[in-house]
Amino acid sequence: MTPNKFKGQALNTIVVVEEIFHENKTESGIDISGIVDANEKQKRGIVRSVGTECPRNKDGEYTIKEGYEVIFDKLKATQFTQDGVSYLLVFYRDLIWTGN
Repeated sequence: MTPNKFKGQALNTIVVVEEIFHENKTESGIDISGIVDANEKQKRGIVRSVGTECPRNKDGEYTIKEGYEVIFDKLKATQFTQDGVSYLLVFYRDLIWTGN
């Protein structure tokens, strides 16, 4: 996992996610990543910042945390770049799964 280089704090119920890119090559070495990605409806990413209004558990901690791996609906994410790194803004309600 790459270190968190995100500077800032997500607000409201927004989660800042850094997308995980997977390289897809055929046995002969042809890169088909663009074709596969175009057909997928969900994307994977690493949480880089959790919004101030995201749900918390009974101990007051966020239910998701920085560094968690998540799956989200790619059509509901807004892309932006900070210091050359591409991030996505995703509403908490649009997260489909978390691996932690």
